[in-house]
Amino acid sequence: MRCVRFPKSFSLLGLVFLTLTSCATKQDAKMPASLTPPPDQKMILQAMGEGVQTYVCEKSSDNAYAWTAQGPVADLYDGTGNALASLVKGPRWSTKEGSAIAGVVVMASAPAPKETEDIPWVLWKGGDAVGKGPLAQVTSIRQIHTRGGLGPVKGCTVGKEGKISKVTYTATYQFFAP
Repeated sequence: MRCVRFPKSFSLLGLVFLTLTSCATKQDAKMPASLTPPPDQKMILQAMGEGVQTYVCEKSSDNAYAWTAQGPVADLYDGTGNALASLVKGPRWSTKEGSAIAGVVVMASAPAPKETEDIPWVLWKGGDAVGKGPLAQVTSIRQIHTRGGLGPVKGCTVGKEGKISKVTYTATYQFFAP
């Protein structure tokens, strides 16, 4: 894999993350076996995502207050910084060409190497595909090399119910098909 330059529109965190994931493959040796897609599938697309994880302060049935995940919003880029797709709550990935895929079932999840700082790594079963573009044939999606995105641990108290917190994150998304 070759290293590439990225556009100035990327945040510094995104640029550092994308450079590391584009130029280093040693991290793949740490891939948990549980996040391996079925053997009949191969990776057809890899994208670097940059966005936010949204959390809302909610009161539970036992009257405790806690931050609850509402889902991500992110833009996905190829190795040269070109926009490839977007990610929204669901999760659902879609391309400019009109193809889309949803993560319908979490097949596996593993803590990120820095689990106190980063959202987990996840393998989803894809479903509800639409369109004729690259995502229409996807059957598994993997989120790895995450940075950030964990919800706040403080600040959700009486009088704060409904407050929203958006936490930035980056991740590598890999799309697999038979």
